[in-house]
Amino acid sequence: TPIVVNGVMYVPAGNLVVALEPETGKEIWRYQLTMGQASSRGVAYWPGDHQNPPRVIFTSGRNLIALNANTGKLDPGFGKEGIVDMVVGWSGVPTILGNVVTVGASVNEVETGPPGNTRAFDARTGAKTWEFHTVAQPGDPGHDTWLNDGWKDRSGTNIWAWSLSGDLQRNLVFMPIGG
Repeated sequence: TPIVVNGVMYVPAGNLVVALEPETGKEIWRYQLTMGQASSRGVAYWPGDHQNPPRVIFTSGRNLIALNANTGKLDPGFGKEGIVDMVVGWSGVPTILGNVVTVGASVNEVETGPPGNTRAFDARTGAKTWEFHTVAQPGDPGHDTWLNDGWKDRSGTNIWAWSLSGDLQRNLVFMPIGG
């Protein structure tokens, strides 16, 4: 899904992310991934701040990638030269709430495997700021409801590739968890 911000359309296209003039389709810039593909579900836009330029942020497998929205080049101030290894991949569009980038997890809907946790990253630095356990871990509320250690290595409870939404005034993120 393309997004249009300030008269520029940003679109994922296989192993490319492109910026186009929406009226004409004229290409402004293109970024080509060296490995993998950009999520076909779309890209997100962060408007920047006093110290960072606006960014186009998207996923490719287990990578969260930030491009300078003006140039289409990897933004070295985000993660490691523009890329954050999320460890567990996600094939959805990052949801940006203020300076927080939230992503789900694309894990199989099977009993055991990698966690389907929702994660949040700082839009300025790429540093992970929090992780929500979709299966309660020791010390989490509700952990005692998992009988016979059924929480261990539990997978399949995740957002998969659906959209998150949020309420900045109440500082809440809404996650449509499946499984």
